[in-house]
Amino acid sequence: MRIKIFLLLDALATSIFSVYTFFLRGEEVAILTGLSVFIALFPICLWFSEVAVFQLAKGVLDRSEIKVYNKDALTRLAEVNTVAMPMNRFLTNGEYFIMDLFPDGMTQNELLSYAASIEQYSEHSIGKLIYKTALGRGLKIMNVSAFQEFPSCGAEALLDKKPLRIGNPQWLQDQGVSINNLLLTKIDQLAVHGKTPLVVSLGRIARGIVAIKDEVNPETKSFIQILKHNKLEPALLTAANSRTAKNFAKDMKIDTVRTDLAPDDKAREVQILRAKKLNVAMIGNDFNDLAAMLTADISIIYNDGGMTPLSEDSDIKPDFEISSLHKFFTLREVALYAAKLIKWNLRLSYLAMLIMTPLAMMLALENPPVPFSPLLAVAGVTLTLILILFNSLRIKGSKK
Repeated sequence: MRIKIFLLLDALATSIFSVYTFFLRGEEVAILTGLSVFIALFPICLWFSEVAVFQLAKGVLDRSEIKVYNKDALTRLAEVNTVAMPMNRFLTNGEYFIMDLFPDGMTQNELLSYAASIEQYSEHSIGKLIYKTALGRGLKIMNVSAFQEFPSCGAEALLDKKPLRIGNPQWLQDQGVSINNLLLTKIDQLAVHGKTPLVVSLGRIARGIVAIKDEVNPETKSFIQILKHNKLEPALLTAANSRTAKNFAKDMKIDTVRTDLAPDDKAREVQILRAKKLNVAMIGNDFNDLAAMLTADISIIYNDGGMTPLSEDSDIKPDFEISSLHKFFTLREVALYAAKLIKWNLRLSYLAMLIMTPLAMMLALENPPVPFSPLLAVAGVTLTLILILFNSLRIKGSKK
């Protein structure tokens, strides 16, 4: 927008002074005046002020193994004050374990057999864990049909024409499944101890709980501490149930927590944060996080190896990709320094215009006080571009 405004201003000023000088002093002087004004006001320095920094910053980030998909997002990242993130496989390390089995009206093996029968077709890491555990115990895997996965909620299939489901308690209740008080109490107890309760139901009745545990990522606590030290507010957006997530967040000292969220719900929560005049960066490590990421001011993929790399022609265009949590701080450090250098570059550009444009306009006078010319205008622009380049090269020291 800035460039377009100056191009319009340049065209108007050039036209006005060329015509004015033509009637006042003739064609030759009019050409010299118009050309001088055009060069002095041409916004090439404004354009180069940002482009030089962006290109050099991208090189710095490439060497730090941070992928940049949108260079323009660097300046927006410098304004971020809230960092939204998921919980599972992000703040936790993604290595799930089956901790407990609580059947209701059946044995533990029967409960696990039902759960594994649903999950035999699952692509989710938890589903694969349940299925492999049942196979390891030599349990029967029943034939099911019409398998469906519901991101951040659970999965279902048909067993003898009856719906067989596994998922978070709230989702099952929304599907009309009845969970008795004994199981509801156990769900609360598991959540308090940081375990994720997955309810298994057959028909309209809950038949038991499979309790999953995911260990905390060793990087997590220091990541949250450094965020707060840098005056960045963490926000936890998760599909986990309220008790589990809030106990986890309390231990991590995260104040903003939103739970029981499907992918579209996460995107809605990001919009709510932005409506509060917060500048939000969403970091995600799962395709279920993409809707929220692309709703945020800044979208960052945390690819710890569990996500398929994005192809160059992908329609999904996040801003950045990092391979570890602490790469975020390297990225932000470069972004802050880039924003600072761009600001100084723009000041140099405006100063050059402020000096040269009046001198160029004075050529319309019969006896201009300063013998200005198009060659001097070119020299002034060239000198300004050199100064901008040298200032931009300072970005290479931003990580020292």
